[in-house]
Amino acid sequence: MIGYKVIPMVCFSQASASGVLLMHELDSIQQSNSIARYFASLYIKTTQNAEDFFQSADKPVKFFIQRLEIRFADYFFLSAQEYNQKRTISGNWNTYYSDSTLSALQYWLLGANAHINGDIWKALTSEFSPEELKEYKHSYFDYQKGLKKIYLDVYAAAVASSPVVRLLHNFTFGSDHCYGKLMLARWRKRQMNLAILYFANKDRFSKKLRRLNYKMGHLNNLILHNL
Repeated sequence: MIGYKVIPMVCFSQASASGVLLMHELDSIQQSNSIARYFASLYIKTTQNAEDFFQSADKPVKFFIQRLEIRFADYFFLSAQEYNQKRTISGNWNTYYSDSTLSALQYWLLGANAHINGDIWKALTSEFSPEELKEYKHSYFDYQKGLKKIYLDVYAAAVASSPVVRLLHNFTFGSDHCYGKLMLARWRKRQMNLAILYFANKDRFSKKLRRLNYKMGHLNNLILHNL
């Protein structure tokens, strides 16, 4: 196994170079023997997809996305580092590393649950001010269109590898595919709303976060026992 570095927050002139470093770290994990490699293989595609999607965006928007990508990835890198060093795994990533015998699909879904539902709001609140979130939230939501291809790839793999997903797909005549896209959009919207609420109303934020943590645990159980 190898050691993984957590990428620090960077200034504007370093953003592009740090993006290259981010991809390098993801590839290093992808090539390792750690079970983190399963999610890294999906993550590297998503990161490249985001780079392509925002390639023609205005410079401030590209900088916002680069800062978010780098800060966001830190949480996954930290979890991989903790697992590699046999340390206690950070809360929302604990289930992902609790079993080394799962399928690639299960690791993808557990990783997505941990990272999207557990880490985006942390990245948004630790990296940006409330004013920045309001200014750039449209760009954040706009990327939902860019995630379409990644979602389709994961969905196709799920149908191919899981009898349960295949049965659901056939039973609903493929409408579960549309529902899945709506859920992904809902997850990301909830994370931005949580981040804004973090600054605006800590009590309401705490209540919604407790509710979200319960839902994440329920989803983890479904992934572990039904796929």
